[in-house]
Amino acid sequence: MLDLRERLGSGPAVVALVGGVDKPTAVVATNEAARGLGLRAGQLIGLASAALGGKGGGKDDLAQGGGTDASAAPAALAAVRGALETRG
Repeated sequence: MLDLRERLGSGPAVVALVGGVDKPTAVVATNEAARGLGLRAGQLIGLASAALGGKGGGKDDLAQGGGTDASAAPAALAAVRGALETRG
């Protein structure tokens, strides 16, 4: 996850991954430029985890969480995407 985030360069970047069948997990990482725009991994993981029916937390640069509804993986990613789109 961190390697992927670094490969995206110096522009604002957010990486969000969701996986798992029985117990879905999610991870969000943000780079420095994204955090400069107010995008915090800890806040974004809260949105993704809520969509999965669970909770999450972490730091501004890296956070993880999960839930109980693996079928909601597209909704979890859409929640993160929606938060990014509102930032412009």
